[in-house]
Amino acid sequence: MLHGLFHTLADADPRWMWLAGLGFVLALVGSAGGWRSAVALLGGRTTLLDATARYGAGSLTNTFVPAHAGDAVRIGLFSRLLPHGHRVRATTTAFAAVGAARCTVLAGLVGAGAAVGAVPLWPLAVLGGIAVAALVAARLMRHRLPDPRDVPRLLGWLTLSTVARLLATAATCSALGVHDPLAAAIIVLPALELAGLFPITPGNVGVTTGTVALALRAHGVPFHDGLAAGIAFHAAETAVGLLVGTLSVLYLGPGRRPLLRRVALTASAAAIAAAFSATVLVPLV
Repeated sequence: MLHGLFHTLADADPRWMWLAGLGFVLALVGSAGGWRSAVALLGGRTTLLDATARYGAGSLTNTFVPAHAGDAVRIGLFSRLLPHGHRVRATTTAFAAVGAARCTVLAGLVGAGAAVGAVPLWPLAVLGGIAVAALVAARLMRHRLPDPRDVPRLLGWLTLSTVARLLATAATCSALGVHDPLAAAIIVLPALELAGLFPITPGNVGVTTGTVALALRAHGVPFHDGLAAGIAFHAAETAVGLLVGTLSVLYLGPGRRPLLRRVALTASAAAIAAAFSATVLVPLV
């Protein structure tokens, strides 16, 4: 079984996997933009680059530590942007607003998938319940909820994040030869989001792979191929989290030395270019 699994992974189309990696990068930036918008509602101001660095540091933490420890890191980093007291509590309110907005976007995705018969309707109830719970939690913290006029920006960033992750999932499925990859992604993504609510292992190792395999089984994909898709998905997403997270720590590090940033960015760009050439350009030649 392992031999067949490795053979399937070896046959994965690297061009689609690179597109998946790009999708995961856009998803991460979209999530960072959502945090930036949520913190701005509470008076905090920063650039998208800085917000991405703060969010990316949390992603790096989640890679090695279970139980959403990265979210605690994000709350601590984003809380430094707020101009008033009770910063951590206020940032937790922003975190709840982001969670509610993300569930709203996912509910729309599930609804669209249910309309074409790709997914069942029951995840809508779960996502709706989580969104309501997040809003109630924000209210109980006695911080104002986002003004309805400001919500579109927050939803826009999280829509970008969700769509990018959806396309990354579809690209991973295409790389492994899964039929109708977009429909498969619509099935897989809500399942991953629900599984991600209970991260019992660092980086959700094993949980992500199994969830993808089981979700694709409902799409008619053999478990063996679904397992390969799950491993590829998790590897690509983890690689992006490690790369962006490492650069984020360097960006946020003491002194924020421009030379160190330039060296890190140059080295990362060179490594990515070399990997792309080896996996895509050389086989084409």
